[in-house]
Amino acid sequence: MQSSAKYTMFAVKNIYSSLRQQLRSFRTACKCHDKQVPRSSPIRPIGRISNWGQAGFMLIIPVTSFCLGTWQIKRREQKLEMIKLLEEKTTAPPVPLPQTRKEVEELEYRKVKVRGRFDYSKEMVIGPRHNIIAKLGTEGNMQATSTIGGYIVVPFILSDSNRTILVNRGYVPKRLIPAEKRPEGQIEGEIELVGVVRKNEQRNVFMSKSATDPTKYGYWMYRDIDLMAEIANTEPIFIDAVYESTIPGGPIGGQTKVQLRNEHLSYIFTWYTLSFLTFWMWKKTYYNKAIPDRAMDYISRMKAK
Repeated sequence: MQSSAKYTMFAVKNIYSSLRQQLRSFRTACKCHDKQVPRSSPIRPIGRISNWGQAGFMLIIPVTSFCLGTWQIKRREQKLEMIKLLEEKTTAPPVPLPQTRKEVEELEYRKVKVRGRFDYSKEMVIGPRHNIIAKLGTEGNMQATSTIGGYIVVPFILSDSNRTILVNRGYVPKRLIPAEKRPEGQIEGEIELVGVVRKNEQRNVFMSKSATDPTKYGYWMYRDIDLMAEIANTEPIFIDAVYESTIPGGPIGGQTKVQLRNEHLSYIFTWYTLSFLTFWMWKKTYYNKAIPDRAMDYISRMKAK
């Protein structure tokens, strides 16, 4: 009986000692978890910008895109005003031709009425060109669909002052560029016509001066009013004859291309869309909730909530 009690006490002591050892091991493990492990980068605070230098630099993209979209709104308003003004000019009734070149250039795209006769001895050609008028082959005019041709520019001697200006009579297909092939269109005597005032045309940046020399190729690639007037000995004043001034069998008038591109709505959509997407990406990168650096940090935050 006594030996049995001793054996029981010995077993209880062993169990108690084992429990104490396991508890000590558990506490040691907990203390190890509580220790902060050094990291290469500091913990980013939640809901704040972690690196204002880099974030501020990258913020330039959405801000710039937004400013460009706003600028395109103003450009669209200006373009609409220009289109309205241009429509008013082209639809206004014709006025007499002013005396000076400066006054004439102020009437660009305005219609002027002149009376006089052509000087066919100094006829010039601007080409290659297409006919931009949809009314083809009607009212006795020459057939010309999409055929490549040129514009016939002829000095025009005014009856009231003996001044000479340049008149773009209109389009002819390539086979009718020589004057002898369209004798019915070479009308003699005084006529009255209406034309649209034009200014110098800018040479394409891809065209060299030697490639556009009219004395070498026999035709002009763009409208150089000053040089054309010098060669033809006329005033540097240029008008495009309107379609209604077309002479049967002669060049087709109305070759004034009046068009202003207005694509600012698409530009506005593009810039504002780019601004929104880049700002969203910036926010996700620099203003997102930071990922917890340690599991214990995450547990602490959850307990705080």
